[in-house]
Amino acid sequence: MDTDGMKDSMTGGEQDVPSRIWRTPSFQRWYTAQRDAGNVLLGARPVWTSTINGESGAVFFWALHVRMHVAAEDRTKGNEIVISRPDVSVVALYRPGPSLDETTVVLVREFRSPASTPDGYVHELPGGSSPAKAATPAEPATPVQAASPAEPASPTEPASLTGAAKPTETGGVAVLAEVLDQAVDELVEETGLRVDAGRFRAHGSRQVAATVSAHHAHLFSAEITDDELAWLRTQRDRPHGVDGDSERTWVEIATFGEIRAARLVDWATLGMLIEALTQPPSERRPAERTS
Repeated sequence: MDTDGMKDSMTGGEQDVPSRIWRTPSFQRWYTAQRDAGNVLLGARPVWTSTINGESGAVFFWALHVRMHVAAEDRTKGNEIVISRPDVSVVALYRPGPSLDETTVVLVREFRSPASTPDGYVHELPGGSSPAKAATPAEPATPVQAASPAEPASPTEPASLTGAAKPTETGGVAVLAEVLDQAVDELVEETGLRVDAGRFRAHGSRQVAATVSAHHAHLFSAEITDDELAWLRTQRDRPHGVDGDSERTWVEIATFGEIRAARLVDWATLGMLIEALTQPPSERRPAERTS
């Protein structure tokens, strides 16, 4: 989208939004949601941007001080900053136990500068986003079914994603192919384990911290085997991640009860775990890829 050539068609506060921010999928999704709610952007002032590969790169993180007309309340609100980044795909891997508290969960530990935890690390579900796609506007999706759930893959033998296939017998939850593929890739990067996408269940997307950032987390879950869990235990002292992005993750394994008792994760991660681990069997449907 060449927003510089569209300035004449923009109105009001739209003209205050820098083109580099306007063209990002994260801005477009936030602004579409506001417009659909009937709200109007009256003004915007860029606060900062964080780019990929230097100042000339695509915008990854952005912050705008906005002035909005709130249609439902017929008032103007102009004292807040909207922050956003690309959406993340998050995966809850688990091995069922006799009870919810005895269910084993796979986490990753990573040093993140904003952490205000006793050890200075965040403890979270494996997940993330792709900087390479941060500035690529999403194209309209054309439905393509995913392969039927496959047998568990060997932890040391990567399982490849299949192409279009017939719908699964029980039906599934439609998700964008890039969101599902991103979940598979992030899981490999942060834990070393590749799980076939056909085994993933999709739980939809929600904002992670709605008063702070406009981005969403797309949540997936998958039940792992005893062999996969045993293999992951061997990875706990081995760093994973992407060195070029200064990402270093460590596999952690704990029961849900231990996670709660130790206050190991933040509220957002705890909520995602509850969603993934307590979904009734009748609602558990595999993820279906759409292009």
